[in-house]
Amino acid sequence: MAKIYLNPERCIGCRSCEVACEREHGHPRISVGTVSDLAAVPLYCHQCDAAPCAAVCCTGSLRQDGDMVKFNPDLCTLCGLCLVACPFGAIELDSMVQRCDMCGNGTPVCVTTCPAEALVLGDVDVVTRSTRARAAAVLAARLR
Repeated sequence: MAKIYLNPERCIGCRSCEVACEREHGHPRISVGTVSDLAAVPLYCHQCDAAPCAAVCCTGSLRQDGDMVKFNPDLCTLCGLCLVACPFGAIELDSMVQRCDMCGNGTPVCVTTCPAEALVLGDVDVVTRSTRARAAAVLAARLR
């Protein structure tokens, strides 16, 4: 399954991803944090392979389903353990657990909305090859 990846060098901190997500879900499931006003970093669910949020969910509301973590709101007791367990701080508790569900028809709205293409959807191998090619081009340009 394709996952969302971030190129932090491209993020301009415009928060378009947050706005698009809020329009789609009524509450943003991605948030853009800033680091000492130096860098913007979108915080989002990474659909972890061994998801800590699903591991601590004692009701089965969050469960690993292949490469994705599925959420059943009918089983959620709002205990908040998933918030504490998430290593990315990507889960919020509104009146319900708010976490990425990989919305959209194939491509989540945060990805399609990002004007800087900082968020991309892809396979880890494809994204890694792209990152390596970009790093090699930067190094090659410095050597010229």
